[in-house]
Parts: sequence; structure tokens; C-alpha cells
Amino acid sequence: MMRTLQVVGVAGMLVAAAAVPGSAVSDSASAALPSTGARVEVNAWHCNVYADKCSFKTSTKALKGSARYTVSKITNVATVKANGVQATLSLSPSGTPVSENTRQVTWTNQNSWIADISGIADPGGSLNTSITTCSDGSVFKSGVKAFASACAND
Repeated sequence: MMRTLQVVGVAGMLVAAAAVPGSAVSDSASAALPSTGARVEVNAWHCNVYADKCSFKTSTKALKGSARYTVSKITNVATVKANGVQATLSLSPSGTPVSENTRQVTWTNQNSWIADISGIADPGGSLNTSITTCSDGSVFKSGVKAFASACAND
């Protein structure tokens, strides 16, 4: 009996692991922060395959080499769009509606090196086919600014 339960438990774990998407759709970009040797790096990511809802994440980071670089102000704007005929979009966190199929969420940190946003996109519509997730990031330090944008498309 114990052996049967172990086999069933292992089989259940294998099925659960197979249900988790193995890949994601992503994009990244960076730009130099003048006169500092640092850069702003933005990333946009969302799930590759979904039946109903899709997780997304965007980030803006200030880096010098591979190390964290603290700036006065760092902002990340996540824009998520449902693509398709009569597409609609619900988002968690809800964000600001841009249109029926597009929402934006903004996060700003002071005296930090990172601004991240993550959530769940719930696209709808009769012929919805995909989503697009974009990250627009900006940093400010000592009178200089840098901006970068990245968009992940299915």
C-alpha cells in the first residue's frame, strides 16, 4: 500500500510539473546613464501559453556593471495590451485604463536601484489571440536621466 501511494505521489508531481509552462515571451533593453558609468535596464515578460489568464512582470533596474546602482528616482511603467478582434483586458493590479484592451501600471521608487511590477492579465473578446507586455523605464541621478523600453510580443 505504501509503495502504491509513493508511485501515485511521484506521478502526480510529474503531471503537475508538466503543466507549468517551460518558457516565456520576453524582451529587454538598456541605456547608459550619462557621466555615471551606470545604465538603466528594462525587462518585460509574460507567459508563453495560457488558457484563460496570463502572468506578467516588468522591471527597471539601475546597474553599474552587474552591481546595483542606487539612483534618486527610478520609474517603471508596465503597459499590457490584449491583441485581437474586440479584445478586452482586465488586469490585476487594475492599473489605469488606456483603452478597452490596454492597461498601464506605474511604480516609482526613491533612492533605490529597482522598480518591479507583476500581476495577472485576463484577456477577453471573441477572437483574442495574444497579449503584448511593455516596460518603459527611467532613472534620474545627479541631474542626468536615462530611458529604455522593451516589449514582449507573442
